[in-house]
Amino acid sequence: MEMVDQQTANKVEEYLASLKNSPKFGPQVICHEIFNETMAAYSNDLLETLPKELQEALADNSIFNLYTHQENAVHAIQQSQNIIVSTPTSSGKSMIYNLPVLERLLKEPTSHALYLFPLKALSQDQRSSLCNFAAHLPSLQKLWPEGVGAIYDGDTTPYHRRRLREKTPPVIITNPEMLHLSFLPFHENWAHFFANLDFIVIDEIHTYRGVFGSHVAWLIRRLKRILSHYNKEPRFILSSATIGNPREFAETLIGEKTETITKTGAPQSKRNFVFLNPWDSPAYTASQLLEASLKRGLRTIVYTQSRKMTELISLWTRPRLGDLGDKLSSYRAGFLAEERREIERKLSDGSLLGVISTSALELGINIGDLDICILVGYPGSIMASWQ
Repeated sequence: MEMVDQQTANKVEEYLASLKNSPKFGPQVICHEIFNETMAAYSNDLLETLPKELQEALADNSIFNLYTHQENAVHAIQQSQNIIVSTPTSSGKSMIYNLPVLERLLKEPTSHALYLFPLKALSQDQRSSLCNFAAHLPSLQKLWPEGVGAIYDGDTTPYHRRRLREKTPPVIITNPEMLHLSFLPFHENWAHFFANLDFIVIDEIHTYRGVFGSHVAWLIRRLKRILSHYNKEPRFILSSATIGNPREFAETLIGEKTETITKTGAPQSKRNFVFLNPWDSPAYTASQLLEASLKRGLRTIVYTQSRKMTELISLWTRPRLGDLGDKLSSYRAGFLAEERREIERKLSDGSLLGVISTSALELGINIGDLDICILVGYPGSIMASWQ
């Protein structure tokens, strides 16, 4: 594995060197910053206090230590505190909320949790991670053979919606829109769920800013009023990879005090940031950069500002790839749910080498060993750029 990683690193270095030395693209490079790798900081004090079955499940997944920020966050949740975790992408934030939820389920099988994600791609990814991990817990697998979590969103068929209301799994994964339209107005249909709700997870909270954020803040207050009807005060677990004022933002969003976790213990690999001021159109330049990366076997994702640009870059790039043409795909919200799920699966398992996407695939989806990310135009904020 180390040899493969080193080979990939060498390919990236060669790609960057070729870019900067190119008579055409070299003069277009106006900035190149390097962020060196950082080492991980571990702690295993918390693991020894977890239920034996949960410890064994972690070991089955080759997890023998937690990062320091994961341990600090889980400990705060165990102390019944609301928390906001603001650490970099791929720092294991999902483990922070999955561990307490599964720990509570092992002790109280009637417990429930509500997961709110802003995009469907992220919901699918997080459900897969949760259910795959819970499959290593025999007692929960016996109670919920179809999985401890289920998605309830616009892609859920009426038949499955009815099934979820009749037999609600421990974890419901949805989004603010569906919470507003299908849960709160008909909370009597979800009485058992709300009466046993112990955790509310809100991921990627930086998306809830501006007018939309104010709507979500009022939606959360409405949710809290309904929960008080069922005598429940669940813990809030909030997370974001990109936010400058996490405590202030989180407390304004949910209207409660929060514990803030910002110092990460997760490792970070070396990263190169290159800024180009293109002579051609941004879309055509991105197409050329994408072609060069894919022909080197580098896993690449391109983010665009519109569906039209996504399709244009795909149209321009694919004919020049030859046999690699089927390794490239576009991804946008206009695709059918089945098409989006298939692209997400292929991207995760490596069947696809390149994806051109709008922000529909932006937020936090785990895309494995990504080598290059190309942003076509400024995303609109520094937070979105980092994301």
